[in-house]
Amino acid sequence: MLQRCLICTDLKDGLQKLARFVSSFEHSGLKEITFLHSVPLWTEGEIPRIDQDRIDEVKSFLSSQFENVPDSIKVNLEVVSGEPTANIIETVEKYNIDFVILGTTVKTAIQEGIFGSTATKLTKKLKVPFMILRPQLISVYRDEELALRCKHLNRFWLVPYKGGKSSRYLINKVKEYCQKESLKTQHQILLLTVVEEVSRSSLLLENRLENAQKDLAKVEQELKDLGLEVQSIVKKGDPIMEILDIALNYDVSAIAIADDRDNILLNWTVKSFAQEILHRSWFPLVYFPLEK
Repeated sequence: MLQRCLICTDLKDGLQKLARFVSSFEHSGLKEITFLHSVPLWTEGEIPRIDQDRIDEVKSFLSSQFENVPDSIKVNLEVVSGEPTANIIETVEKYNIDFVILGTTVKTAIQEGIFGSTATKLTKKLKVPFMILRPQLISVYRDEELALRCKHLNRFWLVPYKGGKSSRYLINKVKEYCQKESLKTQHQILLLTVVEEVSRSSLLLENRLENAQKDLAKVEQELKDLGLEVQSIVKKGDPIMEILDIALNYDVSAIAIADDRDNILLNWTVKSFAQEILHRSWFPLVYFPLEK
């Protein structure tokens, strides 16, 4: 799993720069990389039409960026006309993609609910995990830094674990990904459970902390049985703040989360745990949509 990657770029998010570092992705376990750019329809005339000149221009530009591509990685390039979300879904199916990378800006839940970003739409339609990289982060990396980022793309994940359907699903997906023999020595997991202080009873809080430690120890052992390097931490406090603090202080490469909107009636105008992490963290975020 996570060996066939789709990198989606609008040429303003900085992700087109990754085309120069395909050789660095080899160390992250990727075997096939597809770059996708969607060109809007030409609308200056009376009838909208495919902007073939722009398509050819972008193809030429992106093709020129591929440098020192190793034989071990296959590279595909798709520059197509139309709406980005539909093109992404079609490309995922065409190349049997199992991991998508895209950029997104920070917006409020209300803004995204009204206007609809590509990332927001994909959470409802994609069946494969995707990583969100902030354009503001990618744009300031120098070449040496980008090469390291590509090399360590999925090297060290912070995995929040709070019990329930979404957490169990996330752990199962992490196990599925890490069972690939070639990745075992390259992937570290930091498990984190945060117990909220909702009761004034210190005894009740201690019991909850003790139970959380026991539950997390079982999950830790599951992952260690795969030969992974695993750490686990149980904290008390505000889950969002503790997750962001741990990510900052433990040198993680990404935060992995799963869709926690078990109620299908919820939409992205309603705040969720996953959404809060997305909006408040500058770390790369690996998002696993729940299988419908």
